[in-house]
Amino acid sequence: MKRLIVLLPLLALMLAAPARAVGLDAEQYDIFGASEVDESIPDEAQDILGDVGVKDALEPEGLFSRLWSALGERLRGLWGEAAAGAVKLLAVAALISACSAFATETSRRYVSIAGCLAVAGVAFGDASAWINTGAETIEELNLFSHALLPCLAATAAAGGSAAGAAAKYAATSLFMDVFITLSRSLLLPLAYALLAVRTASAALGNSALDGAARLIKWLCTLLTTVVMTAFTVYLSLSGAVTGAADVVTSKAAKTAISTALPVVGGIISDAAGTLVAGAGLLRSAVGALGAVVIAAICLTPFLALALRYLLYKAAAALAHCFADSDLAGLIGDVGGVFGLVLGVTGACAAMLYISIISAVKAVGV
Repeated sequence: MKRLIVLLPLLALMLAAPARAVGLDAEQYDIFGASEVDESIPDEAQDILGDVGVKDALEPEGLFSRLWSALGERLRGLWGEAAAGAVKLLAVAALISACSAFATETSRRYVSIAGCLAVAGVAFGDASAWINTGAETIEELNLFSHALLPCLAATAAAGGSAAGAAAKYAATSLFMDVFITLSRSLLLPLAYALLAVRTASAALGNSALDGAARLIKWLCTLLTTVVMTAFTVYLSLSGAVTGAADVVTSKAAKTAISTALPVVGGIISDAAGTLVAGAGLLRSAVGALGAVVIAAICLTPFLALALRYLLYKAAAALAHCFADSDLAGLIGDVGGVFGLVLGVTGACAAMLYISIISAVKAVGV
């Protein structure tokens, strides 16, 4: 009985210690790099979400509300710009169609060439601006990931998934670097090449150039798909292997503590499991903030590219009713360029989302 009375204060202290770990205390906030995540939020995301941080993500309803409000505002502003571009292309197609109706058989071909060049002139500036925006968006995602991924990996490791966190962080960093390098050096420059080749194909009526345009589009789609598939497969396989290792390591550690220190050892083991709840809470908050910030970064370029893709395709369908098929097809292919840039940028964002989900689900036993 005397021994039990002596142990009671010690047991009370052990049981009370985990209680302060369930919140985002300042020590955990700095140790795991949450403050760096706050500092790395880009200006574009701050314009939408305001001055937010990881602590605000504990109640993410406000973040989603701001994101939803920004979606409506951006949609109203970008809709007019995209529609204006589509109307300009339709006006060019109608003007060229009218000129062709009064042109002779010999001059009709020159009128068609002039129309293709006019479409390219109208579309190229718009396409160039948003291709550059897509490249800037990928760069912002990359910079934000440099703070987000280490924080998620650290909190996952503290939660008992050390091997899994290391493997997933390494995989994401590797594939992000590969994909960003590929986007800068090949995929986005190929979007310019696709627009130029397709313009030349429509103007000259050259089937070889048309085949080259299809090859460029196929190559971009293939490379994006290969990188994303390889990333997903590698992440899944490494997660399965390291997850099993983390479970074994965690159970072995708890068993060793319980065996070495009977009674008190079991309490310490349980307390250690409770202490990681703070890291788990921080991981969830960082993951929620990361998901919202990525959406805020991508909101404007995604809406602009998607609207242009849809409206230019609709304009091409209308142009087919009265204009030359080559000219109408060129308008549709201009929309395809926006779709290509949207796909490349979306793949980069999807890679980060998969990494966030994978890290947040990484739970020790």
